[in-house]
Amino acid sequence: MKFKFIAPSFRGKKNVWLIVSFLLPLSFLFVFFFYPLINIIRFAFFGSNGFSLKSFLAVLSDSYTLRVLAFTFKESFLSAAITLLIALPGAYIISHFRFKGRDALVSLATIPFILPSVLVALGFIILFGRSGMVNTFLIKILHFHHPVNLLYSFWGIILVHVFYNFPIPLRIIGASWDGLPKKYSFAAQSLGASNLEVFFKVTLPLLLPSVISSFTLVFMFCFLSFVIILVIGGAKFATLEVSIYTYYNMFFDFKTGSALALIQAAFTLLFVYVYMKTGSFAEKSEEKREIYEYKSLFENRKSFIFSTIYLIFVFPVIFLPLIVIFASSFTNPVTSEFTLSNFIDLFSGKFTYITSIGIYRVILNSIFFALFATALSTIFAVMISYSVKKLSKLKDFLVALLMLPIAISPVTIAFSYILTFRNTPVINSWLVIASAHTVIAFPFALKTLYPSVERMPRSLVYAAQSLGMNRLKTFFAVDLNLLRLPIIVSSIFVFAISLGEFGATFMLYKNKYITMPVALYRFISGRHFGIASAIGAVLSLMALLIFFLIDKFRKEVSVI
Repeated sequence: MKFKFIAPSFRGKKNVWLIVSFLLPLSFLFVFFFYPLINIIRFAFFGSNGFSLKSFLAVLSDSYTLRVLAFTFKESFLSAAITLLIALPGAYIISHFRFKGRDALVSLATIPFILPSVLVALGFIILFGRSGMVNTFLIKILHFHHPVNLLYSFWGIILVHVFYNFPIPLRIIGASWDGLPKKYSFAAQSLGASNLEVFFKVTLPLLLPSVISSFTLVFMFCFLSFVIILVIGGAKFATLEVSIYTYYNMFFDFKTGSALALIQAAFTLLFVYVYMKTGSFAEKSEEKREIYEYKSLFENRKSFIFSTIYLIFVFPVIFLPLIVIFASSFTNPVTSEFTLSNFIDLFSGKFTYITSIGIYRVILNSIFFALFATALSTIFAVMISYSVKKLSKLKDFLVALLMLPIAISPVTIAFSYILTFRNTPVINSWLVIASAHTVIAFPFALKTLYPSVERMPRSLVYAAQSLGMNRLKTFFAVDLNLLRLPIIVSSIFVFAISLGEFGATFMLYKNKYITMPVALYRFISGRHFGIASAIGAVLSLMALLIFFLIDKFRKEVSVI
């Protein structure tokens, strides 16, 4: 009765606050996401004579577009399949055995996923490029006559994608495998089934939701890959994402670019739907799992040998590109001797003609955009979470609608801004980049914070209100304390996304707003690999700091 007495005095204010907390982020998303997206649809389907499918049908019947689409699916499928095959043994090891350093290995395996994609591309260029460390070893030590052209090829793209996405199936499948119900396996074995039969007939069906979920997520990331294709593949291996950029940047063909963007968005929406559905099945199965005692890695000789070989070959490859960036940053590109000249040249302003502004300003730009996106995404995610929580019927639909930016690529978002704001001062301001970063990062903040708000116990809130605190004071005194950890994790993860964002920034930036990933790409394009390694080392240190902060809280709050 006490709560019923208090509620009426707050009801009017509650409704106002709920409406404001819903409309404010929705207004931002409408201006910087939904309306620009509508403009892409308008350019694709409407011409001077009204509605028309002409440009859309022209794209679908064009042999180049069909070839690009086929290649995009091919490289995405192979990348996801190979990533899954390599990660499965690792998922088995971390879910079945206990050994010293296991938790550290699981944590460190996440590093590639935290690194900006342009940084990963640089690491592979230094390692496998024509003048890279591997070819230097092959020519000087093994006396090869010609360098091996591994990197700038189809399989080079696959190699980089596998490295970059390896942590996703490792952690998703590993978490599901970590304690699957043993009774089914025991029953199958008691009926005479071999270990192989148990795996294919019992274990794999139980793991299928997490397998499909991780495969779909990797496939989607490869499908939307931009900078890796741009640096490693080039025009010869163009994907839909690169083609959208090409039609705008080289041909200024907005109609074709819009049609391609919509085709890509349609496929991506399908992938997101599959991922969300299978992900929910995987979460439900994890809730019912049985916790059992882990085996020691040293109990079984075969398991020990297999695990040791796997860890020796796979994990060094995961960390090698990052290690070579640091090594290259302290190496003279000509003499191969230890030097600090790369860092001295970088920070002295010697290469300002490439970045257009000083490196300190470049770093500050990256930090500013990341802080802006972090603050806005987190605030909006909290506001949306509270406002939709009160709804009963439209809750799931609204959350899905607000998660839509995750299905639209950064290049498409940037392209929609160019169509929408090209005749306004916004397109030349810092706001357009900051807004793009916020839109890109917002779904990840919402995915982290919304479940936490939903699960938050209300008893403490009611207790505070019963003591005379109004709802606003209760929010700051009680709610924020309960949400402290999810907000911290969400903020760190969003900061990492914004810090490494390349696609949208590359299409929208003006020289005074250049960020570290774009500056790194400029150095790579100019073949200044020593300087690129120096700025890459700085970016790597920032990414590693973010990794350690995320890893500190990863057991309490999931970000994947």
